Amino acid sequence: MSDLIFDIGMHVGQDTHHYLQAGYRVLAIEANPILVENAQLKFKKEIESGKLTILNVGISDREGILPFYRNLRLSEWSSFDKEIGSRNNTKFEQLDVTCTTTKILFEKYGIPYFMKIDIEGNDHFSLRDIPSEGNKPQYVSCEACSIDWLNLLKEKGYTKFKVISQGDNFKPINIDKEKQNLYVKSQVIKNGIKLRLQKFISFKHPVGSSGPFGETTKGDWLTYDEAANVYNMFYQKDGTPLNPVSWFDFHATY
Repeated sequence: MSDLIFDIGMHVGQDTHHYLQAGYRVLAIEANPILVENAQLKFKKEIESGKLTILNVGISDREGILPFYRNLRLSEWSSFDKEIGSRNNTKFEQLDVTCTTTKILFEKYGIPYFMKIDIEGNDHFSLRDIPSEGNKPQYVSCEACSIDWLNLLKEKGYTKFKVISQGDNFKPINIDKEKQNLYVKSQVIKNGIKLRLQKFISFKHPVGSSGPFGETTKGDWLTYDEAANVYNMFYQKDGTPLNPVSWFDFHATY
């Protein structure tokens, strides 16, 4: 078994820190040069020991330089998609960032045990580069932004899935709860409090991180049909979510 993890979309390094603490080697990908500079200082010892490699690159379907929209209000909103990077009419700055492909990363660094993808609209580029046959990451997670991304995981040979709520302590999606106004309000309050507390207290999985992965994720693995069904129940036939605050990740294995 490989001890390598790809953290595609390192952001502020919450997940990278967790993977390193768990004993894995990490290849961290981040397009935002400011976040990369901060992480190089934060993880100086891990970089020097060879446990961590950080690349200041974006992920695309080809090599080249693309405009990156760094959101000046919330760094997690930064994206190669201008609409995402400037959402809610927030201020941004445009940067030229070198991009590569996940296929090239596989060829240079090897196939990881787990691949986390969270790159604000570009997750599908990494999913498409997963080999359809032969060696592939045993576990993958990505943002649950589109049923097409779940379909891609199925096409790549993954057979077991979870839809994990990022705002509900990384639990499997619960449609009944998602419909309740009291639940939605309580999530806003609880996550707001935790966001403030985690500035002073270290949490294993902070708000904003991707949380547990692989067999440490909560709940039972679902079939493709079961995962697609709960996803579609949340977003309903017209694409309207049951509530405006919940967000999810797909997890997959074979």
